[in-house]
Amino acid sequence: MHNFNLVENAKDSLSHAIEHLGPVNRNTTGDWKRIIVDLAHVIELLVKERLRRIHPAFVFGNIDKYPSNTAHTVGAEQAFIRLQKIGEIHFSESEINAVKVAREKRNEIEHFEFTIENHEAKVLVGQALSFILKFAEDELALEWNALCFKGGKWWVLFEYKEFYVALQKSVQDKIDSNEIPVIECTSCHNDSFDLDNEECLLCGHREEVLDCKWCGEPYIYSSCEYGEEAELCPSCERKDGYAAAHHEKY
Repeated sequence: MHNFNLVENAKDSLSHAIEHLGPVNRNTTGDWKRIIVDLAHVIELLVKERLRRIHPAFVFGNIDKYPSNTAHTVGAEQAFIRLQKIGEIHFSESEINAVKVAREKRNEIEHFEFTIENHEAKVLVGQALSFILKFAEDELALEWNALCFKGGKWWVLFEYKEFYVALQKSVQDKIDSNEIPVIECTSCHNDSFDLDNEECLLCGHREEVLDCKWCGEPYIYSSCEYGEEAELCPSCERKDGYAAAHHEKY
């Protein structure tokens, strides 16, 4: 019989991700795919483990079914929300973004087409690794050091992590000093998307910027459900949907 608890399962997925990590330009599309899926899996398992330590029932979608070997556990998004509400654990905006990006990219890989540039992938991986290492140490007292992994690739992990931390600071300094108008990037979810150049200063994601026909505010095409068809920013799109659902005039 083979058995992994949540921490062992997460550690195995992290080890697997590290095995695929190498110099950015040498990583294939398949490498990035496995790395991102594995890191998203690590985040989900660590969050569930933290919930389990509060009470094992909170890991289940329906807590009334605890204990059960067949009941469904919570998904990554619900687990993270529970940890904030029930566990009263505060996360920074950067940490929330890391979890959101990892979840979205994994869903894109598993359920749709997958396209990513090397620089964007490196930012995403660094973002996820920064969250994993901090959360593992702060919330779970896990000392995941070089002895935990085989292959001598621990240096690669820190290369990506330190790259992201340094780049994030550099980009923020550039935005502040040059007063660059930015909004939230739909890829990395940092407030680093340059409106003038239509490109994220952090991850390099490029996309068309549109102006909302109602409020006039700029928004990124993919941030809305209806995009150019409705010509509404996310905020106005939500207002329009609410009004339609409640038969109100906006």
